[in-house]
Amino acid sequence: MAHLSRILVAVDFSNPSRRAFDYALALATRHAAGLVVIQAVPSDEPFNLGGSERQALKATLRQSADEASVGFEYRVQHGDAAEIILLHAHVVRPDVIVVGSHQRRGPGRWHFGSVSERVVAKATVPVLVVPAGLRLAAAGAFRHVAVAVDLTTVSDAAVERALDLASEGADRVTLLHAVPGFSSGVPRNLYRFGIADYQSQLVRDARRALQLAVPATRPSTPAIHTRVLRGDTTTELSRVARTIGADLLVVGVPRRGKVANALFGTTAARLLKVTEIPVLAVPAASRRSGREQDVPRRRLAASQPESFEVGTATVS
Repeated sequence: MAHLSRILVAVDFSNPSRRAFDYALALATRHAAGLVVIQAVPSDEPFNLGGSERQALKATLRQSADEASVGFEYRVQHGDAAEIILLHAHVVRPDVIVVGSHQRRGPGRWHFGSVSERVVAKATVPVLVVPAGLRLAAAGAFRHVAVAVDLTTVSDAAVERALDLASEGADRVTLLHAVPGFSSGVPRNLYRFGIADYQSQLVRDARRALQLAVPATRPSTPAIHTRVLRGDTTTELSRVARTIGADLLVVGVPRRGKVANALFGTTAARLLKVTEIPVLAVPAASRRSGREQDVPRRRLAASQPESFEVGTATVS
């Protein structure tokens, strides 16, 4: 997200799409970046159908960009929306892709295959997914950045992006990791099986690992907090990101085959369905050039606050 010069944003006639455009425009204004706006005409519809409505939308969006003194380019193409977004991203080479999230409620929210999910799964640049109900009072002003850390190399690029955002003025970065277990504590009837001790050890190990998750060569950063959560990864990350007041959640996206993604999805894909704050999905391959996989890590400075969360109680 640092040094944005070109932002690609996908639009249609929906409210979530307009919210994504407004957010992309706010980002472009803050970074003096240009906007490339993409609209897809469904392949099962005649290209000329809705032409006047598209022209009206284009005029409205262009007016908003002109009023903000932001460069504006509008493209429309016939075909699958996700594939068109990815195609233009390959040609335009934006610093970030912005898409809206059509979040569903109830069992339908776990339906696979939304445009935002497919773009996140295949994009080679970061994708910012904007939830439909987001308030735009301070769009793009990331003061508290949360980053999901899974303690593998997949998280390296996400941590780097979060620290980049911190260097741009964020006051706080919180590293979040969830370990499997009971979010409200281990039931007493299971204590005799050693589950409580095992989970406690997982928490201690994860806490130590999080303390090493910041590259040793990074300059000083804002306050860095760590939290280890127990329970379902998606549920806990979404809940805690909301309760700590984060205005952006950064998550790494692993490179998986089509079958693996179809069967299991990713943490990023699941978070898109439930989170109430923007999610910046960072592909694992988009690490900064010149960085080695085994880059040395440093422990967080003793003056920086550390904490871990067990269920709903935070322990300092």
